[in-house]
Amino acid sequence: MAVPSPGPEQRPEVPDALVAELARWRREVCGSCGAKAMFYCPFCCTPLGVPDGVTVPRARLPFARCDIIFDDAPKKATSIHAKVLAPEQVRLIDLFTTEANTNRTLSRPGGGTATKADFEDSRGVPSNAVIREIPEYDPHITLVLFPDDSSATFEEVATEPDFGSPDRLTLVVIDSPWKRAQVLRKHPRLAKLRSIRLGHPPPSRFWRYHSEGTGCVSTVEALAALAKEVLPRTGGAAEGSVGRPSVPAKSAWDASCKPRWAEEPLGFVLCSGWDW
Repeated sequence: MAVPSPGPEQRPEVPDALVAELARWRREVCGSCGAKAMFYCPFCCTPLGVPDGVTVPRARLPFARCDIIFDDAPKKATSIHAKVLAPEQVRLIDLFTTEANTNRTLSRPGGGTATKADFEDSRGVPSNAVIREIPEYDPHITLVLFPDDSSATFEEVATEPDFGSPDRLTLVVIDSPWKRAQVLRKHPRLAKLRSIRLGHPPPSRFWRYHSEGTGCVSTVEALAALAKEVLPRTGGAAEGSVGRPSVPAKSAWDASCKPRWAEEPLGFVLCSGWDW
């Protein structure tokens, strides 16, 4: 079944098996915030309507943490996918939703006030905290995934003598419309940080049309592509990776991305070191 293209190019066909898998998923009401959605809650960043026999993948990124500067509609933004699949490593800096909608604030389970113990991971880093301001970053261990004129590829940066291991890095990703992203990149707390770009940008499979030309991909596509470039530096899969997702999970998440992702599954994209 061909997926209609919103732009000048035709999207890849979606395999019939994935269309059938898609039919197994159901829209459900999120028990935490009350939003009704399919596949995941875009506010609480948790899976919804998972069919029997399907295990949602848990990805391990080859960085210490990924901070996403978020300023877009949650239901349209792909960075939410990364938070669903790698919740312990992905942190959302929410510049879009407001405190007035306490039950629709990104990554706040239950819409209540989380305690320190509720949202800290093993390193004491808040993973489910509602963060409204761009934090201060250490420029020595922080990179911004952003293709500006001064950016270098990860391969170029990694060959520098004082670079160290990728698993100590914080990766900052901006998820917003492109013009807004250019403004956010100049924020005083981001301007001093170094930019990196993809060495080999993949063709985009995302459904939202843009006029920026080839080589532009969605946020989660960019994150997945960078992870694929970084993984050889970490010896394959990132250390401490959660076990490989089940094949039913791959099929279900592949189908869940239709028509946004066509053939490329979320779980496979973020866990790109795995050989299916």
